[in-house]
Amino acid sequence: MLQPQYYYNLVQAVVYFIAATVPVYFILKLKNTNNDNDKKHLRNMTILLVSFILIQGVYHFAGTIGFRLFAKGLLEPLSIMVLVSFGILYLIGVLKERRLHELKA
Repeated sequence: MLQPQYYYNLVQAVVYFIAATVPVYFILKLKNTNNDNDKKHLRNMTILLVSFILIQGVYHFAGTIGFRLFAKGLLEPLSIMVLVSFGILYLIGVLKERRLHELKA
């Protein structure tokens, strides 16, 4: 009999994979529109968000099947790097938007 934490990790992995479907759909919809700079930036941010969500899903699934070293040693630092990259890209977008508003004013 498996411990409850394994079931918990498995449920979390399934939830992460389900949660990734909405941003993936959004990326596919953005792909079919005109590629101006704002939509390209939004698409890149969404790709980073999906990457983070999928890495977290794989992290929990790897923990469930016993690959703790792979999960903690590779996937956890990788997910942190992707999340920090998402934050930096968001900050760049906000700063560009502020600069654009200041130039218009």
